[in-house]
Amino acid sequence: MSPAGIAFALLLNQGTLSAAFPDDSEDIRILVAQGPGSLPLRGTGLQRSLGQGWAQIDKNETKASCHGDQVALSGGDPSDGAVTLRAIGPLTVAGRALRGQVELACSDGRWTAINVLPLEEYLEAVLGGEMPPSFPEEALKAQAVAARSYALHRKIEATQQGQEYHLGATVLSQVYGGIASEDDRTRRAVTATRGEVLAYGMLPVEAYFHSNCGGRTESGEAALGRDLPYLKSVPCPALRRTPYSHWSVRVPPEELQRLAPQLVHGEPTGLRVASRTASGRARTLELTSRSGTRTVTAVQLRAALGYVRLPSLWFDVREEHGAFVFDGRGAGHGVGLCQWGARVLAEQGQGYKDILTHYYPGAEIRRIY
Repeated sequence: MSPAGIAFALLLNQGTLSAAFPDDSEDIRILVAQGPGSLPLRGTGLQRSLGQGWAQIDKNETKASCHGDQVALSGGDPSDGAVTLRAIGPLTVAGRALRGQVELACSDGRWTAINVLPLEEYLEAVLGGEMPPSFPEEALKAQAVAARSYALHRKIEATQQGQEYHLGATVLSQVYGGIASEDDRTRRAVTATRGEVLAYGMLPVEAYFHSNCGGRTESGEAALGRDLPYLKSVPCPALRRTPYSHWSVRVPPEELQRLAPQLVHGEPTGLRVASRTASGRARTLELTSRSGTRTVTAVQLRAALGYVRLPSLWFDVREEHGAFVFDGRGAGHGVGLCQWGARVLAEQGQGYKDILTHYYPGAEIRRIY
């Protein structure tokens, strides 16, 4: 069913969604690579689209390059429009083994590779990329439903906006590593929850998730500027016995000035948290330098220092031996499902539906196919 059909069916069949979704044939379009130069591809029995059919490629590998807005494969003439490749089994693109097909297109001499595959197969890889397969089964199931909901929400949104792909393959969307990220446990979790989504009213929710909230999740309004009723701040057991329960990062003034020149005007001499969100995370900071004091947002500072360097916005700042020391907890934006919290709740005996309703209050779990 098309994404527009999903939205329409949810609108008209709020109480009987299963009847509106007769199968699970939904495809998802994932941007897996883009850039200039040539793109290596390989696969057993490699074929390319040609008119209404397919043409065999002599070898099991080829390279794609761009001639303006035309795609050219090794030894072939440039093609009008996009070119689709498929193989018997995995199709390897820039070293990443993928299921499904890959569409290649060019624009201004830069190629774009979009992996087109069934949603459920995509989720098997996403689950392995987003949550350790060693986590309890109920936590994996909760992550599967959240990832399916997020993917469908983004698909509907991207289609309405006329975008060529629905999601990227990085942490800015959902981490998608292809076949290498799959695991028997991730496949079982996806299969066990096949077709289940979190819905609010008439649509799949924006089911954001993160690594570790540090003891309480953040609201969507505070972290993302999205005042969504199912993204509220809730208590969480992630503060106990989990990575990033507490962390400390030392940043010398010269490093802060080098990494955040747009925020620091002159050598920084002082830094303190000026305001916090309702959950306790830093909202704004006062940054003092030889040129005066200015207010910067905590989001700006974290982006400048790096999301790995400064794991979350739940921190205090102190000065020690000439450096700024950030003492914090948690990892990620803190909105929605807390993955380490889900693990603790699963270990305490909670099922995936209970875990999901805890982190997405007001959302309902519905099977749409």
